[in-house]
Amino acid sequence: MLLAPPPGSHVIDACAAPGNKTSHLAALLKNQGKIFAFDLDAKRLASMATLLARAGVSCCQLAEEDFLAVSPSDQRYRQVQYILLDPSCSGSGMLTRQLEEPGTGTPSKERLRALAAFQQRALCHALTFPSLQRLVYSTCSVCQEENEDVVRDALQQSSGTFRLTPVLPSWPHRGLNTFPGAEHCLRASPKTTLTGGFFIAVLERVEVSR
Repeated sequence: MLLAPPPGSHVIDACAAPGNKTSHLAALLKNQGKIFAFDLDAKRLASMATLLARAGVSCCQLAEEDFLAVSPSDQRYRQVQYILLDPSCSGSGMLTRQLEEPGTGTPSKERLRALAAFQQRALCHALTFPSLQRLVYSTCSVCQEENEDVVRDALQQSSGTFRLTPVLPSWPHRGLNTFPGAEHCLRASPKTTLTGGFFIAVLERVEVSR
């Protein structure tokens, strides 16, 4: 919903499996345009292919490939204007996982550092696609290191090319006040929104005045 690609758009789903987000994107596109969906897990991709086929999705190209290895200069992606980036995260906001696996709610500092480093590389890489106009970054983590810190560092590296865009102004739980504009990010938690914990940031390319 927040990515909002119009029918006919070219979209990348950077960490796609198991496919629920991809099928939703296809519905938004009305099965018109192209979705390039990447994931490294062959079994999950196979299950995803089955899910998409059952949903009647015909606009998606699946690739068993690391998104970080995808070249932004590849001609296949020259028209990509929208990217959904939902990278691997600690899952610290997932209540069901914490119930099933006690002790998973608070990741170690070492694991957080490793995850945040990967997430930042993925976000910075996504922002280098030449035609990109809008990107949604999301996690099911409540940890600042995977959320506001990743977005802040990526924006700094983009040197003003991208900015956070305000979304859902009535949403009650905003990003942590760790850098200017963080209030445009969205958070959720069992305490504030009566949901699992998650984080969303919407980045848009800054229009250059002529």
